[in-house]
Amino acid sequence: MNYQNEQQEWDNFIIKEIGDKAELISVSVTSSDNRVYLDENSVYKIRRLTPASVRGRLNSLEDECLFMKRLTDYGNIASPISYKRLGQWEILKMTKISRLIIHDPTFGQPREQFKDFLRIIKFAWSINRIGCSHGDYHFQNIGLNQEGELSIFDFDQATIANPLQSFMRDFFGLGKYARPNDISLFRRAGNVQFIWLPIKAYRIFKKVCIRLLQKLQKKQSHYSSTTSFLNERVALLNDSSLNLLTEAWDKASSSNASSPGSPLAYYSIDINGVNFPGERPWLFRWNTIHKSIIFEEKSFLELGCNMGLLALHAKLSGAKSCLGVDVDHDIVGAAKLVAQAFNKDVSFRQLNLDDPIPWEDELGVHDIVSLLSVIHWVKDKNRVWNFIGKHKEVIYEGHESDSEAEQNLRKAGFNTIISIGLSERGRKIFHAVK
Repeated sequence: MNYQNEQQEWDNFIIKEIGDKAELISVSVTSSDNRVYLDENSVYKIRRLTPASVRGRLNSLEDECLFMKRLTDYGNIASPISYKRLGQWEILKMTKISRLIIHDPTFGQPREQFKDFLRIIKFAWSINRIGCSHGDYHFQNIGLNQEGELSIFDFDQATIANPLQSFMRDFFGLGKYARPNDISLFRRAGNVQFIWLPIKAYRIFKKVCIRLLQKLQKKQSHYSSTTSFLNERVALLNDSSLNLLTEAWDKASSSNASSPGSPLAYYSIDINGVNFPGERPWLFRWNTIHKSIIFEEKSFLELGCNMGLLALHAKLSGAKSCLGVDVDHDIVGAAKLVAQAFNKDVSFRQLNLDDPIPWEDELGVHDIVSLLSVIHWVKDKNRVWNFIGKHKEVIYEGHESDSEAEQNLRKAGFNTIISIGLSERGRKIFHAVK
């Protein structure tokens, strides 16, 4: 596979076009060949043109540039500075929005704030009146600046039509220009205070009806069609490694290890121009880790490994041994397939951290241990922290507050604790050393 070469191409291109101080701030979950970088003065949206990176997108970055120019007087939107095409690369350079803070009103609280939703409605109505439709009001496309003003970005699904068509698409996901993957305001309203309940009831009713029809008509589910696309794409490339990865993602999608009830793997990643879909973009997490952690000639243990991508990448980075453990049997099987696809000697085993057996002795002590978004789901947290404390180095991400996370790490015996970055969900990732 060309995976490592592709990542090196990205690094070389970014250094050449933006500089070595460029900071990765976003990776698309539908294709890691769509990324956003930041330097001291500007924001850069960059796309490497592959089948995965353009699939499902209405607009090129040039189209986005032209569309954004129409909206300079509407809301707090970045202004396009320039667009250029360099072979297989597209670059859209934009102004920085003053101290933009990625804002997800639904994360960390039961429901989206009604006042936030009203501000989104106001913005949508203002651009609909001039015949513009955003079409993708996903929480990752909405932010707040330092002054608390709403910011809207990412216009790769935007369209130009008459005001009525734009309104019907943005508010209800209906009309000539509507697409199945549109995030309409009606769809978003399912997470809004005061109005979520009737919409939730409608969605449940709709889902039941669709499933009954699918059963009667023997139609394939969305999951089947997704995997069908993967299989077709991989078949065209005739790559045995990609076949193994397709099998791994199928297995991960059918497990309950990431999104219970939803046919989706935990991580998304692009390999050889094929997007393997998932809930979180893997390269965004890895970008934060690999800049700060030295794995070379060290033994590494990944607790709650899921698909084992961190253990695999530690091995690709020169680790002498890597072991990943997870509670889910199917997800461990998927991780083994991923390691096999890359032809790397990485071990995986099924393990429940709440199991009374002395798993601590079985796992042993390693040079580095990781605990990423895992401790929250463990009942006996003290037992896990005691085990973590036996190691010299830990990579940690939790659900608790930053101060509580640092306190837990100090109790475990770590005296040097550094925040190495934020996950796309706004949680700090810590590197702690004794």
